[in-house]
Amino acid sequence: MDTLSASNNQFALDLSKRLAESAAGKNIFFSPWSISTSLAMVYLGTKGNTAAQIYLKFYSDIYIYNIANYSCFILKELGFSKIGNIYSEFHNAYLLKSISKLYGEKTSPFKGNMKKYFSADPQLVNFGEVENWTEGKIPDLLPDGSLDSLTKMVLVNAIYVKGKWEQKFMIQDTTEKPFRLNKTTTKPVQMMSMRKILHIFQVEEPPTKIFELHYNNCEINMFILLPYDLNGLQEKLNDWTCADMMDTGEVQVYLPRFKMEESYDLKSTLISMGMRDPFSQGRADFSGISERRDLFLSHVFHKAFVEVNEEGTEAAAGIGSVLTVQMTYPLITFNADHLFLFFIRHNHTNNILFLGRFCSP
Repeated sequence: MDTLSASNNQFALDLSKRLAESAAGKNIFFSPWSISTSLAMVYLGTKGNTAAQIYLKFYSDIYIYNIANYSCFILKELGFSKIGNIYSEFHNAYLLKSISKLYGEKTSPFKGNMKKYFSADPQLVNFGEVENWTEGKIPDLLPDGSLDSLTKMVLVNAIYVKGKWEQKFMIQDTTEKPFRLNKTTTKPVQMMSMRKILHIFQVEEPPTKIFELHYNNCEINMFILLPYDLNGLQEKLNDWTCADMMDTGEVQVYLPRFKMEESYDLKSTLISMGMRDPFSQGRADFSGISERRDLFLSHVFHKAFVEVNEEGTEAAAGIGSVLTVQMTYPLITFNADHLFLFFIRHNHTNNILFLGRFCSP
């Protein structure tokens, strides 16, 4: 599982860099785990170069069906009682819903593999139900005009999570403060504040502060990375957020209250990452899904919503636990008043579930 986790996390970082290149000065938020799980579903029906470009690009040297098995493993680790096309589980700490669907016709063998690896029966998608599945937070997953008579196959996925902090930010401590967009421009934000014993790591090169923000459940935590410069930062996420690397300290946290909703058609991004044949009519080989030879992937739509406030998180994101230690530590200030990265990681598998960049309030 360590190899699969490392591969999925590398995919997360590669994809974030590609998205950042096309979104200068804009926020980024997506679920790499959801996307890779959806690609694993598609992969079960591919052959030849189409299979190789999906599989070898992101999961080289891994047994052919381990991707699907790993996706199931993660879902079980998150506490889902059933794995299927629609996942919904309510815990005391959080509500998590996830959907991944493939629009198009399917053959019986493909349906069998979906049943075997995902306990799911593929079905035609009622895209209008996405808004209901995500508590109204992710409406209109498919852009107007994205489906027409030439559309052969569309992959969609969406995730919704709502959770509360075990120790909330006190709303009376939230004040308006400037958020630095660049060296000369600021924008007012509602800045939350809390003084807490937290895990924190300070990096000298590139200068970066990292702290681990815990939720009500110990399975999933949020990490926030506050750099002076993003160059070279993302490649070191796994090393820096290792438990052995982080210290415990008393931290005065200043974190903006923020909300983001981001939509992507990942077709061009995935093509630039090496997945050319799956989107190419005439070269795509989805013969494991349909006997039709003209089948190709038209789009990969992904939409994610996150809201962080004093109460907790309502998001395409995950939840964790709060650390309390009765000791005396030097006070460290963590002031997220400029661009920062954040991600949600599943602790047991060390898997990045969700990744974001906040730079534009």
